[in-house]
Amino acid sequence: MDVKFLSASQTQSTLIALVENCESMQWAVAWATENAVFEAAMKDSSKFEHFVVGTHMFQTQPEVLERAAALAAAAVVPPTGDLFHPKVYLFRNGQRIRCVVGSPNLTKAAMSRNVEASVLLDGSLDDAALVELSRFVAEAWKGAEDISHEFLFRYRHQYAAKTAARKELIKFADVRPPSKPNTKRAPHDMSWADYLVQVRSSSHPSAHLFKERLGVLTKARALFATGIPYAKWNKDDRKLVAGTLGRKKSQQPGVDYGLFGSMGASGTFANLVIEAPTGLSHALDFIPLMGAVTQDDYDRYCKAFRAAFDQDGRVGGLPTATRLLAMKRPDAFVCIDSANRKDLCENFGVSPSTTNLENYWQRIIEPMHGDPWWRHPQPSNAADAEIWLGRAALLDAIYYTPR
Repeated sequence: MDVKFLSASQTQSTLIALVENCESMQWAVAWATENAVFEAAMKDSSKFEHFVVGTHMFQTQPEVLERAAALAAAAVVPPTGDLFHPKVYLFRNGQRIRCVVGSPNLTKAAMSRNVEASVLLDGSLDDAALVELSRFVAEAWKGAEDISHEFLFRYRHQYAAKTAARKELIKFADVRPPSKPNTKRAPHDMSWADYLVQVRSSSHPSAHLFKERLGVLTKARALFATGIPYAKWNKDDRKLVAGTLGRKKSQQPGVDYGLFGSMGASGTFANLVIEAPTGLSHALDFIPLMGAVTQDDYDRYCKAFRAAFDQDGRVGGLPTATRLLAMKRPDAFVCIDSANRKDLCENFGVSPSTTNLENYWQRIIEPMHGDPWWRHPQPSNAADAEIWLGRAALLDAIYYTPR
């Protein structure tokens, strides 16, 4: 038996040539998407003895399964149980057997741009390894299922629903250790229990006012829960959420609405909140009140937030933008202002001076999504659950430094 190494660039052309020149073929692949090799195989689909396609991790395109369903030789491995992960392409011409095995799946990426490696085995029925490979594909086919209308309906529905999850798998967040040694408060090392201790027992209790913080989040949650657009709230409620209420009005019995970032010094922003809140309201509408908040949601928010300002004047920045975000989704965002910027950024391992609205998601939010305290399921205990609902915004209670 001859063995030949195939580079990524050689695999596609080799497989297409084998499809065109063989008498029959047996394939077992983990994933499949529409590509040149698949198209060649479908043109000569009568040559298939067995064609087995896996669907684990929902990488296989429903369109491939729909087209393969017309073939009596095609079968599917459902996305349950042990991972089905072979890549075997076997071809027969009389006594001669050729087989490509290696890393490439039957996908466009594998055949065109991925870093892949495979070998072409060229032998005959006298070669035990080739006979075993043929038997392997046949056994996989026997253990697989018909590509039924019912399966296609279920798979297509769930394939679409898992699009966001597939995109997350190719992201590699820029998670960094603290820029200064301070392991007690390093966010990426905190468990949920550690987080609770930190958020409830700051080093500056007079400035952190834990119960008052929860009161602010409760009030903001109630305002957004009405479903009334921000622009249509009364003026004081808009100012309350924006952090521009003013010291006297902010400090009310049992609550201080200046917590989580007082924005009164930002005159342009404060005037917008009072006189022209429609643009800010439009920006907030891009952030869902429940469920996951995506980077696309954030990017749309930022674009609309900037557009709310007179472009010839001062434009809102990180503090004002994140104050609004933290009030609408305190589970997802933390306000960064002059009082917490240094400590918070250093504990996230990023520069305080260069962290801005453009990189806030990559530097703070995306790394936070991997933190154990943030990923912790909602507690059944009511007091802890209240903290959990505001767990991102409450980072301010840990990293706030009184001025």
